[in-house]
Order: sequence, then structure tokens, then C-alpha cells
Amino acid sequence: MIKLMSSAVCAIAVTASLVSGQANSQATAPVSVSYTFAQGAEGWTHGFADLPTDYVSQGIYDTAFGWSAIPDQSGVNGLMIQSSNRSDDVFMYITKKVDASAGLLPNKQYTVYLSFDLGTNVSEGMIGIGGAPAEGVTVKAGAVNYAPTLQVEDVGGTPYYILNVDKGDQTNSGTDMQAIGHLGKPNPDQEGYQLKHFEHTFTVTTNAQGAAYLIIGTDSGFEGLTRIYYTNIQADFI
Repeated sequence: MIKLMSSAVCAIAVTASLVSGQANSQATAPVSVSYTFAQGAEGWTHGFADLPTDYVSQGIYDTAFGWSAIPDQSGVNGLMIQSSNRSDDVFMYITKKVDASAGLLPNKQYTVYLSFDLGTNVSEGMIGIGGAPAEGVTVKAGAVNYAPTLQVEDVGGTPYYILNVDKGDQTNSGTDMQAIGHLGKPNPDQEGYQLKHFEHTFTVTTNAQGAAYLIIGTDSGFEGLTRIYYTNIQADFI
């Protein structure tokens, strides 16, 4: 009887261990999201920061955002965003909420492996107003567990839109977004737009609803017009 009971206890323990292992495996399952923008913006939104709140009425910032085909890239679509950096510090960004509907768990820290292609038409070594059109525009990326929004702050007596995410300034990284490169295209001898690949790894802790917000942007020291395209964005939450 004792031997039979011991066997039963062992069987229960093994079963419990298997169930626990399956639960842990499910709980820590990686979550992957990808966006090729074949049909539209796929829920990505945008914003412009570090410029006066009346920038539209001023008519000198040339801001625009939209889904379109990427020039010189046959059959490739993306998100176009542009601005003329009249304030010498414009930050333009795109952002996307990823949440429990994609499989993220609440209050969990994830390591995020982010990759994307950026369509750019400027070469390194060019001379520009205030800064170079390639090296003077810093690409940054990261994630937070609250919605990126624009707040109004006084800057030298003028109301400005300031992002509620710590992105750093110009070429410097911030707590929430890190500098990962610039707009210099891969082949400077080739005319037109080229796709430049970026990769970045960081951590984010989801909020109580299991949400995190990806954010990618450019911090400009170049005072002319910058028009870029984002495509092939992928994020793996591990």
C-alpha cells in the first residue's frame, strides 16, 4: 500500500510539474508584431514636437504625414513624415500601441528587439543650414507604457509643443528613447531614396492593461526640409 501511495504521489507531482511548465511557457511566450504598410497606416499615428503651438498657421514648417508608396522603391509602401526645421530642434515621430490583443501580459518587463527600414535620400558629408541633412538628423527609438502626447510648455515666452517622453536632445539619448543612427543613405553614389536598416534592443514594462507604445522618431539639427519614410517595422517582445 505504501508503495502504491508513493507511486500515486509521484504521478501527481510529475503531472503538476508538466502543467506548471506549460503555464510558464505560455506566460512567457514571445510576442511579435510587424507592419509592412501594404494597405495603410496599420494604426500608427504621428506627432511633431519642439516647435511653436501655432506652427501650422505660421506656414513655414511644411509639416505633413501620410501613407504612400516610397519613391524609387518599386512596390514598397510606408509612412511619410516631413517638416522644415525652422525652430532648429524639431522632433517628428511615429508611434503605435501594442497591447493584450497582441499577447502582451500586464505589468511585465519585456526585452524588445526592434527593426525597421527608413527611406532616406540624403548622403553623408553634405553641407546644410545649421547642420548636415544626414548626420544632423538623429534617428531615435524606444517604448513607454503610457501614450506619447504633446504638452504645452513656455519656451522663451512662446508656447511650444513638448513630448511627454524623455527622448533626449539632438544627438543625445534620453531615458525612454535612444539615439541609433542618422539619415545618411547606404549608397551615397546612388540618386534618390534608399532603404536604410535600423535595429535596436531595449526593455519596457507594460502597464496594468498589458500595453506598451513603440515610438520611433528623428531629432533634427538641420534647418531645411526633411522628408523620410518608415516601413518594414518589426518588434519582438521577449
